[in-house]
Amino acid sequence: MFAEIVLTSGARYRVKPEHHERAVYVVAGEVEIVGQPGSFREAELILLEPGAEIVLKAPAFHSTRLMLLGGEPFSEPRHVYWNFVSSSTERIEQAKTDWRERRFPEVPGEEEFTPLPED
Repeated sequence: MFAEIVLTSGARYRVKPEHHERAVYVVAGEVEIVGQPGSFREAELILLEPGAEIVLKAPAFHSTRLMLLGGEPFSEPRHVYWNFVSSSTERIEQAKTDWRERRFPEVPGEEEFTPLPED
């Protein structure tokens, strides 16, 4: 699931508990979760509790733009190293080697090479 949600002043949106893994990213503005104190601001990622119905609310006199994303968990674990994600640790090691040896296509406009972080 991947959806854009735009809420105007005081508007609410109910996030159904259909998907096990869900998150909301605040693109612009801020958002509240009904029943919880405080609010979340721009560039924050909110991980939602599995199985819980969540109601998002834009604050009064403000609008907010959000991205709702999620789905079912992968059947096998994922491994993460820096910018590399894979279900195979061997593939991550190959990606690290490929990066060091500059086998990835260059990013247009980039002039500097970013080395891998220290292992």
